[in-house]
Amino acid sequence: MIPGLSARKLTHIGHAREWAAVTFGSSRLDLTSVRTEGAQVTVVQEASANATPPEAATDTPPQWHYAAQSLGQQFDAREHKVVTAVACEDVLCQIVRLPATDPAELKQMLDLQIDNITPMPLEEVVYGFEPLESADGQTRVLVAIARKATVNERVGALEAAGLQPEVVSVDTLAMFRALGQRKLLSADDRQNLLVILGVTTAHVVVYSNGAIQAVRSIVLGADSESILREELQRTFVAASAAQPQRARGAITFLTRDEPSRSFAERVASGLSAESTFLTNGAVPSPGLSLCLECVGEQPKPLNLLPDEWRLKRQAAAFRHRLIRGAIAAGIIYAMALAVFLSFLIARNSHLHRVESDINNRQAQFQRAKELQSALLAMSKQLDTKYSALEVLREVSMLLPDNVKLTSFVYKKDQTVTIKGQAPTTALYLDFESRLEKSDFFSKVAPERYAADPSGLTKFGLTCTLKSATGATP
Repeated sequence: MIPGLSARKLTHIGHAREWAAVTFGSSRLDLTSVRTEGAQVTVVQEASANATPPEAATDTPPQWHYAAQSLGQQFDAREHKVVTAVACEDVLCQIVRLPATDPAELKQMLDLQIDNITPMPLEEVVYGFEPLESADGQTRVLVAIARKATVNERVGALEAAGLQPEVVSVDTLAMFRALGQRKLLSADDRQNLLVILGVTTAHVVVYSNGAIQAVRSIVLGADSESILREELQRTFVAASAAQPQRARGAITFLTRDEPSRSFAERVASGLSAESTFLTNGAVPSPGLSLCLECVGEQPKPLNLLPDEWRLKRQAAAFRHRLIRGAIAAGIIYAMALAVFLSFLIARNSHLHRVESDINNRQAQFQRAKELQSALLAMSKQLDTKYSALEVLREVSMLLPDNVKLTSFVYKKDQTVTIKGQAPTTALYLDFESRLEKSDFFSKVAPERYAADPSGLTKFGLTCTLKSATGATP
């Protein structure tokens, strides 16, 4: 694969999101993070991390967990959507035709037919698919099958470092799409080949009109030139047999460096086909290819991420939501309890203030009642209208001639008892009538009256003073 990067900014249709692609090399992990802004994709960061610690032996196998931890410290994974890929030599790619167009229906059909595509047990593989084109009621589907252990090794290392990949793609397919987006591949309807040269393998993509027709990997042996030349000839023959209406097209070789380019030129010299060569600096890096594959508006590529990782993330996200919900509920409960206690304290304080105010006012009220009683008593004492002298004066003025009083008993604010004698009964009755009409008395009650042997009428009267109505007991 091509480790370099030629352009820092590329025009592309995307959303304002940040993506990070982690690619697995022979002994290291490479990171490429990009930001999409409208129609522009900008490379933000590139980093690498060795998969073997410096103190480890030279024959120690790559420790991907160590590299992933080191890489995770170089950027914030929470702000990125992470993608990764497996090598094409670890993937079996097949083109199948299915009588459906809906992705859900395609998935159901592939679940029933996948055991006919791969010789490995179903529990040991994971597969992804991508619809290519539909015609005459059928859909050509690219199916990629990989060992689950190979995928889990990469995903597990990234997950342990907090880098949760959302897409696990195939590096060769990502590179093919990136080259197509940059107009570096033939766009005609012939049977064209893209050959990506590796150290020990060569990956071949057969395409026409930009659509993939077949994908295969070729292991390079001792006589690499002749082996690759023969396999490319066979690939052309197989493609012509599958679609005889299409002519043989051009071959595009993707090389790592100048020695591999020379190797590709020697291979191409023995082939009767138009050949072009792309090398480091002319094509996007593997990480950028993965990002470009995911950020566009085109249909999303196949995904080899096993379902168990999605279920683990869903369970972890559910636990996190429960924890956050419990924390939020605890905070709300604590705040409500604090508000209630504050309200209760305020009410109790207000109640104590009211009780204290009532107690203070009660003492003042009792004092006021005592003063009122004293003032009432004093006012009655100062009121001379119903005093003994005034009452006696009133009675004397109402007394008819020849009527004499023999007794005058005054009870303050209550009654006046009068006894006397009159020459005749008529004079007595006249005197009684005068008393009843007086403003001093509310009631006049005769006690008795009788004729004396001497001819005089003796009488007794009890007169109730008007001041007796409002008198305090």
